[in-house]
Amino acid sequence: MSKPTYCYKIKHWIFDPTTAELINGDQKIHLQNQVAKVLILLIEANGQVISKKELLKQAWQGAIVTENSLDKTISELRKVFSDSRTHPEFIETLPKKGYRFIAPLKKIEREVSSISIIKKRSTITLVLLTVLSVLLTVTYFVTFNSSSKKVLSPDGKMIASIKKDNTLHALFLEDITNGKIKKLDSFAKPESIVLQWSSDNQNIIYNTSLAKNDFYALTIFNIQTNKKSYIKFPKKEGITISNPNRNDSLSKFLEHKKLSKSSNTIHYIAYTNNDTIKVLFNNQIISDFKW
Repeated sequence: MSKPTYCYKIKHWIFDPTTAELINGDQKIHLQNQVAKVLILLIEANGQVISKKELLKQAWQGAIVTENSLDKTISELRKVFSDSRTHPEFIETLPKKGYRFIAPLKKIEREVSSISIIKKRSTITLVLLTVLSVLLTVTYFVTFNSSSKKVLSPDGKMIASIKKDNTLHALFLEDITNGKIKKLDSFAKPESIVLQWSSDNQNIIYNTSLAKNDFYALTIFNIQTNKKSYIKFPKKEGITISNPNRNDSLSKFLEHKKLSKSSNTIHYIAYTNNDTIKVLFNNQIISDFKW
């Protein structure tokens, strides 16, 4: 699939096909690869029924999988949208035929492909395009600096989220299969709300850096052992930071490998011998993790 230059408004959600993210106010859910592919195919069917065979062919691109894989992917999408199989508002099942996306859709263009087209538009249209661009920019920064965020696990069974919890912020884990939610950690509001899953569904890395401090602080929570690992490194060269309390038996302290110099950088952390975490920066503030 080619990278689209637009996003979709789906009821109260905004879906960005390029980043595979669903945004609803201050909520952001990152869809895993196959889940995002199936959603895009359903949307691009434009209200028409698309068969299971066609979905399997296009989403899995020739890989040998059973219909069970597709059924699980559809189920994960329904859970994200809080949709009902018997009374659907987003994805309708047509027995022996396939699936159909029935939620109202509105395509929002991200950019205008040709300057000559812009010159031919009326003044009113130009103003509307400018306003739309500003709104999209504002939406991005509001989302980036929002006080909460949600991320779906790679297996589609759990949602990790950070949100305000009284005077602090907290990391929560929701089990989609039974709806149970538990709080894993509490901390002061970080300078950016960023979290991500490890590919094995066992670890969650999240930013706990404070704007007032001269060092970055990251935490990794292992949901199997309920243990935390801490990572600290200076925001500027020449700063020496003290190690965290090494008497904390629940902690494992990690070394970082590299910090680039410019405002948009990637910082590499060697988590294990064969596992590296990439910390992405935007204007010297952590903006994303890639495990």
